Amino acid sequence: MSSDSATSLQSSINFEELQLQEIIGGGGFGQVWKATWRGTPVAVKVLTGSAQNAHIPKAVSEEFKAEINLLKGMRHPNICLYMGACLTPPNRAIITELAANGSAWDSLRLPLMPPYRVSCGAARGMAYLHSGNPPVLHRDLKSANLLLDESYTAKVCDFGLSRLKAQARSMTANCGTVQWMAPEVLANRSYDEKADIYSFGIIVWELLTRECPYEGMTAIQCALAVLNRDKRPEIPKWCPPQLHALIKSCIKTEPSERPSFPQIILALDAIE
Repeated sequence: MSSDSATSLQSSINFEELQLQEIIGGGGFGQVWKATWRGTPVAVKVLTGSAQNAHIPKAVSEEFKAEINLLKGMRHPNICLYMGACLTPPNRAIITELAANGSAWDSLRLPLMPPYRVSCGAARGMAYLHSGNPPVLHRDLKSANLLLDESYTAKVCDFGLSRLKAQARSMTANCGTVQWMAPEVLANRSYDEKADIYSFGIIVWELLTRECPYEGMTAIQCALAVLNRDKRPEIPKWCPPQLHALIKSCIKTEPSERPSFPQIILALDAIE
C-alpha cells in the first residue's frame, strides 16, 4: 500500500462500515459507542450538537481538521490510538482503539485497578504531549479521560477537539470537569501546560483515595471554593510522604511552582 493510500485510509472512515453496539460513555462532545470496524473492536465518539451542523463556521471546520491531523500524528504507549474519522455530517465521529477496562473513573473502586501504574502511565503520556513543539495542552485532563487497557496501562484520550468541546459547554457546566480545573482556568485567565499538572495532581489524589474530588458539591460551589478559599481535596494522613509532597506540589495555586511531567516521572520512579 502506498503512503498516500495509507494516509487516506487512516484519515477517513465510512460511517456505514461501523457496527455500533452500545453506548459506553459521553461528554461535552457527544456519545461514545463500543463498535466494530472491519472486524476490529473500536470506540466511536459521535459528535453532537453544532459539531454535526453541515454549515459550521469555516474556522471551526478548519480547527476540526487540524485537530484530526494532530491526533493522526500521536504515537505513544500511553496515548489512546487514533484510528480514523468520519468527516461528513450528520455522522462526524472519531474512531480510536477500544480500552478493555474502560476509564480510570469507571475503575476507581475496583480492587484490581493499580493506582501507581495508572499514575505513571498518565504522566508519561502527558509528558509526550507536552514535549511537542508547540506543546499540546490537554485542557480537560481527568480520570474519565484516562482509559485502561487489558493490563491496566493508562491511555490519555480526548486531548483534541478543544474548539468543539468549548462550544458544547460553559466553564462551570455540570459535566464533571470543574473539579479538575486549575484556578487560573476557573478564573478565565491565560494558562499553559501547568494547568494540566494541576489536573494530574487531582487525578493522583483520586487514584490514591478512590473517591470523587469535592464530593457533594455542585460545580459552581467547587469553583468558588477553589477560587475564593483556595480549597483543595484533603490528602489523607496515611498517604506516603513522597506521594503527599508530589500531590501538594501539583495543586499549588501558583502555576510556576508546579513541577513538569518529566519531574513528576522522576518523583514517581523514586517512590516505586
